[in-house]
Parts: sequence; C-alpha cells; structure tokens
Amino acid sequence: MVEFFGREFSEIDWFFLEKLHTLEDEGCVYDRFWREDLEKFDYCRIQFNPDEIVKFVDALQAYDDFLEYLNEGDSRETALKRISDSKIKERVKEYNEWVEADQEYCPAAFYGDELEALLTGSETERYEFFEDSYKGNRRYLLDELIEGIPESATILQDRRDDRPDFEITCEQDFQDLFFALIKPTFPTALSEEPIPQHATKSKKIDFVVPELSLAIELKYVRNERHAKKLSDELKVDIESYHKHPDCTRMKAIMWDEKRLITDRSNFEEDLTGPRTIDGSEFQIETIVLP
Repeated sequence: MVEFFGREFSEIDWFFLEKLHTLEDEGCVYDRFWREDLEKFDYCRIQFNPDEIVKFVDALQAYDDFLEYLNEGDSRETALKRISDSKIKERVKEYNEWVEADQEYCPAAFYGDELEALLTGSETERYEFFEDSYKGNRRYLLDELIEGIPESATILQDRRDDRPDFEITCEQDFQDLFFALIKPTFPTALSEEPIPQHATKSKKIDFVVPELSLAIELKYVRNERHAKKLSDELKVDIESYHKHPDCTRMKAIMWDEKRLITDRSNFEEDLTGPRTIDGSEFQIETIVLP
C-alpha cells in the first residue's frame, strides 16, 4: 500500500502509481503519444491544473476501491455500487453503454470525458513533446536511449569493411556499451558508484545519474541457472541501493539475448513498482532486453 495526496492506494498497478507520483511531485504526468508530423511515438509532459489533479486523484481512488472489491469476490456490478462517489458511479455506467464489453469498467470509464481526452492524446496543444524540447523531466530521454540499445548492439555486431565486431558476451561488455550511449547526453552519470556500507559488505551501483535521482543496475544473463537467480539478486540490490543519497529510483536492465528468462512480462512486473524501505519510498523499474 502506498500513499499519494493523503490517499492510500493498494490495488492499481505501477503505471498509475507512477502518474500519481509525478503529479504529486511536479504537478504533471508523462506519457507517449503518436505524432503524425514525425510518424512516430514521442514522449511528452502534461501539466495539470488544480481541478484536473483533484478529478484524476478521485478517479484513481474510485478505481482502486473498485479493484479491491473485485478482489474480495464481488461482481463488477456490485463492486461499482460500493464506490462512494456517486458522480463517478454514474460516469462509469454511462461509459459502459457506449463501449464493447471488453472495455467496460476500464480506467478511462472512471476519468470522465475531459480527463480521458487529455490522457489519451487528443489535447495536442496541452503536450510538451520532448522531441521539440527536453525542458521537463529528462528521464524519458534516457528511456529512449535504453530502447535503442538492441539496435546499437546489432549495428556494432555487423561492422563494415571487416572491422572487428563488438559483441555483448559478458556484463562488462553490456556496461561499456550502455555507458558510452548515455554519458554524452547525461554528463553527470557516474559508473561504479559506491554506496554506504550495507550489512558487512561494501557495494557499488553500476551507474548513477544524479540529475534524475536514479540508480541503474545492469545484468547479463549468463545461463539458465543464473536466470533463475536474477530475481533474488535484484531484491538484494534494491535493499541496499536505496541508501545512496542521490537515488530515489532504480532501473534494473537485463541483457537476455538467449531468452533464458522464461516469462519476461511477469519477471518485469514482479520487480517493478514502489518499494518502501526503512520508511522511505523507492521506485523500481525492471526491463529485459533485447
């Protein structure tokens, strides 16, 4: 259970919790929409006004309650009746009348028309696209660099004119490529950054990006046995890395070229989201590449 705006949330997933987190900290959310002018998806910052913040938090609180009632065994109809906000209940009922059965009771049903339009890419004049200007939180620029790692690796593995290939065959190769990609854009990034002593061992974080309050841990999946141990390794890392004074977030990036992690989606989901450690919240995101 986590708390934002003095409200407790226990059922909504990390996607919505992340939006609540940035909304509380910065008064905005971040998203990614298709741009016809560029013919690609692009990250943007969406600034909320005070009334929109209240409506969004109320909507997610109602949706969180709805999910809780479902988990208790209620039907969707009964779970909706138990929601205390009558306006949101009527909004969901009206929404369900106009959509297919598999879209009923979705988060958009709880938002209302104005918020739904804002959060689904319809209000283009409200979006600060980072392709035009990275004035906002630059962590989405980092996300784009991370998404490009597999393509960069492919290019280097098939160099022209008989030049020696660069292949990722161990964790050090992965770290070297990663650092070479992010350092020019994030010059404050540090490698092998020590953290305060944890238990009886001294540990180091692979990379720290102070301007993003971010720790980054890279893992190269060596074999099937290692793949089975990765979850436990990351849990140990998470327990210690939050002690770094410049880090409130962590990205754990796995290089699994042989696809030894058998259920990637569940692996990422299980190790993604907020963690409360020693009374402080630490945000985790886990990514499996390529």
